[in-house]
Amino acid sequence: MKEIIQKKIRTHFTSSTLPALIFGAIGGILTGCAVTLYKFFAKGAVALSEGIFLFLKLTPWFLLPMIVLLFGVATFLTRIYRKESDLQGGGIPSSIGTQRGLFSFHWIKSAVGSFFLSLLSFLFGVPLGTEGPSVLLGTALGAGTVSLANEKYKPWKRFSMTGGASAGFAVATGAPISGIFFAVEESHQRISPLIVLTATVSVLTAEITAALISPLFGVDFSLFSLQNIPALPLSSLWIALVLGILLGLFSVAFLKFYTLLNALIKTKLGKVKQNIKIFLVLVLTLIFGLFSENFISTGHHLLNEFFTVSFPFFTLIFIILIRSLLTLSANISGITGGIFLPLLAIGGAVGSLAFSLFASLGGKEELLSFFICLGICGCIAGMMKMPLTAILFGVEALGLSSNLLFLILVCALSYTIPESLGEDSISERVLETKKEALHLKTSLIEKEIEIQISPDAFAVGKEIRDILWPDGTFVLSVKKTGPDSHLLSAGDLLSVCLKTYDEERTMEELNSICLQCKGE
Repeated sequence: MKEIIQKKIRTHFTSSTLPALIFGAIGGILTGCAVTLYKFFAKGAVALSEGIFLFLKLTPWFLLPMIVLLFGVATFLTRIYRKESDLQGGGIPSSIGTQRGLFSFHWIKSAVGSFFLSLLSFLFGVPLGTEGPSVLLGTALGAGTVSLANEKYKPWKRFSMTGGASAGFAVATGAPISGIFFAVEESHQRISPLIVLTATVSVLTAEITAALISPLFGVDFSLFSLQNIPALPLSSLWIALVLGILLGLFSVAFLKFYTLLNALIKTKLGKVKQNIKIFLVLVLTLIFGLFSENFISTGHHLLNEFFTVSFPFFTLIFIILIRSLLTLSANISGITGGIFLPLLAIGGAVGSLAFSLFASLGGKEELLSFFICLGICGCIAGMMKMPLTAILFGVEALGLSSNLLFLILVCALSYTIPESLGEDSISERVLETKKEALHLKTSLIEKEIEIQISPDAFAVGKEIRDILWPDGTFVLSVKKTGPDSHLLSAGDLLSVCLKTYDEERTMEELNSICLQCKGE
């Protein structure tokens, strides 16, 4: 009996734990290096962009050549997007789509493309962020880690991609625990020991790697440098109540604005070529950027300014409206870049706007940072529908540990209001738009099949919940041929329902999970 137990432990370790540790660690180290290097170049691109806009303000006769250049850039981007569609739009939705098995991508092209194309958008001031490309970069490197290994490890690819994505998020934001929960709450929207283990190992090794090499590149390891905000008394909890409701309603309005803008671009500009759409976004960015740098770029500098300066009421209104318009238009048109950091900037603006109203009623001036931090976390919870990640981000990145009840209340309300009104997160909406475009000319295939688990298959010894099944695949029943256990065994017969647009790819992935692994 003892030998049987020991054999099961060894088998589980070698078939599940060890690959998760190895692929998670390798992917994390690679992601830590790549994202740190990416942050270094992104910082340079943003600085160069500021110089370009200053030059154009001082020498306006260069505006016409710049507009011609923008048209060339738009045409260049469009040609690349035709060949590599996964590089379009926000990096986080693209990453989630590949992790869930919705899209297939070439990991080298995705890594290189997301790296350089996003730098190009930063150069021209497009209000998109670094975290999306960082997540996609980590996803690609996670995929590459498994792709270069023996084919028998193919089912580990999506786990490794998830680990890389979490590592990219953690290094980009300086919030490692939030990065781990990103895998659970955003990437797969479910808890699995293998997902958590792979993400944890990847985040840990990526954070250590980034901490070691960041000083060499002069890159800030954390997203913000804030001191812990003093604890507020429970008598002030009404502030969180009002702010949470405000942020929840704003999230609903923002999500509806995305839907309206997406539909408007499809109907009014549906027949307009993509390069013209991108060109229009670049020109709008140029125009608003000449008025104020607060309307453009990643939003990182704007957030840091929010923490030190109380902006006028109507200036904040304009920042919210214009940045929302430019960020969403850039995303819908397909320009490479993240929307996480720009949304944080919008959330910070909403928090600052709420503070200006609070201050006009006699509120304390020292609560400015408190309002901005809650605005940021409320937008993560409301717009992105990630309340747990928002709470952890508030503690890790924004120093709200002394005001945990305030943070929880704001995030809970910001999440509950859009959820109760049936609003999907911004990532899910972007993902749905990409799915519609990808499957526009294909039809959905629905069928039921039976597949028997072979000895030494990836599925052996795992629970159904621990396996990342192909998208649209549902295990209806399991006919046990071995011991009656919650773990899958060799010989078990699975009844599976398939709903797929690509039957060949789905069956290939399903076979790699259930049939005997190649390379044994």
